[in-house]
Amino acid sequence: MSSAGSLSSASCSAVACSEPNCDELLQRYLNIYWLRPENAFWTVLRSLAWRRVAMTPPMVDLSCGDGVFSFVHAGGAFGLSFDLFQAVGNLEQVTRDNADMFDHAAAAGYQPKVTRRPEWTIDVGTDLKASALSKASALNFYGRLVRHDNNEPLPFSDDEFQSVYCNSAKWVRNIEPFLSEVARIVRPGGAIVFHVKLDTIARYTLSPFRRQLGERVLELLDRGRLATWPSLASRAEWERRFQAAGLEIVEATPLATRTHAHIWDIGLRPIAPLLARMVGELTPETRLAIKRDWIALFSELLKPVCRLDFDLFADQREPAEMQYVLRPR
Repeated sequence: MSSAGSLSSASCSAVACSEPNCDELLQRYLNIYWLRPENAFWTVLRSLAWRRVAMTPPMVDLSCGDGVFSFVHAGGAFGLSFDLFQAVGNLEQVTRDNADMFDHAAAAGYQPKVTRRPEWTIDVGTDLKASALSKASALNFYGRLVRHDNNEPLPFSDDEFQSVYCNSAKWVRNIEPFLSEVARIVRPGGAIVFHVKLDTIARYTLSPFRRQLGERVLELLDRGRLATWPSLASRAEWERRFQAAGLEIVEATPLATRTHAHIWDIGLRPIAPLLARMVGELTPETRLAIKRDWIALFSELLKPVCRLDFDLFADQREPAEMQYVLRPR
């Protein structure tokens, strides 16, 4: 980890996470992302990196989505009978039209089965999608939820928060005004944690084999992802953006390597809608039995991958994702 300083004592109290057992953390994320195991190991990497930073309330989670990532990161856990694939839709349109199967209203009575409450909560969560906020509200984890488009000014007062977390800046078109807005709402000495994808992730794919594989195979693997990430940039460009927004880099930590990106690039993404349709036809008992064995298998397969420095390539290259800890200058 490289460091550009240390956080002030004011930003290092209150809501630090206890150190997890990595096997148990992987199983908790596999439980909710089981049909997309590549998402499970990526969220483990994010959680491991974020645990190095203590967050002090009041805190805002920008683009919190359905809230389950932050809920589990904060120590929460769900029963085996709950996962994100119980409230999906648009399954026939996912492959044809690149629809988002998770952008689907929660079913009536959507109640995540919580087996362990988080060690701490978050004051405010924001997201553009009403369906995501509806699901997040069922967690009773956020003090307040706000629907907001990050391409617009943030609906908060100057210096309103001591801590900010965001892993979704890749979707923001107006990235520099957004970063300036983040600097505006954070108190002096506060902590900002950004997880940002670098433009290397567009190269850590099978795209160099376009001639051998054909355009359609690459389209099925990508499913329009890159087109929705307008703010991808190099590490140098991200750091220039932070500086221009009045943000000082406290720590810069590589979060996902080239190897992580190559595994995640393929994963089960192309067949996840079919898997969701298939398990939806199972009896609850059969579904649970298969899910239990599935989690056990992928826990073994992904255990070696769940390290921030895991890389099978001999030559060192830029990471695919970085964690930046920032504070207003």
